[in-house]
Amino acid sequence: MSLEYDFDIVNVALDDSDPEKPGAQMDGGSQVHAVFRDIRTADALRGTSPKIRKMFLDAGFSLESRNSGIVPGVFPAEDQTDRVRILRSLFANVKNRGVQGEYCGEFDLMDFLSYVRTAQPMAGITRARQTRTPPPQPTQPSPDRRTVAGRIGLALGLAVVLFVLLKLLAAAGTGP
Repeated sequence: MSLEYDFDIVNVALDDSDPEKPGAQMDGGSQVHAVFRDIRTADALRGTSPKIRKMFLDAGFSLESRNSGIVPGVFPAEDQTDRVRILRSLFANVKNRGVQGEYCGEFDLMDFLSYVRTAQPMAGITRARQTRTPPPQPTQPSPDRRTVAGRIGLALGLAVVLFVLLKLLAAAGTGP
């Protein structure tokens, strides 16, 4: 069963995004990303070689997915400009870096290109939600906890080494 390569253009507010993240095109007070509608397609892109994944990310695609409920094969007409800009960037990345010999897994570049050629803009499409919020970032343990855990690990490691050394000395017939 082939994947569905439909994607939507999603605006992410600048204060919700990572300014160090490559790819997304700036659009005033937000970043524009292309997000696949089918989670299986996003998973397949995550499973490609790092080079292919980076080409998509640098062009403005996201590794996330969201089901917008829009009919397959069409996209909102107001997304045409951002969509063309992201796709041109992707095609430039493919042309400059090449994909020959790279692992694509389930993600079929020819099917993706076929979809891009056949997808049609449609006026009057409304989206369920306009702005995507990124998942919360996991909290980092405090440096004090890492230091204590590191100290305990080091002490246990040294104790094991000392124990093994004493066992070897005892087996050799010499005592401390």
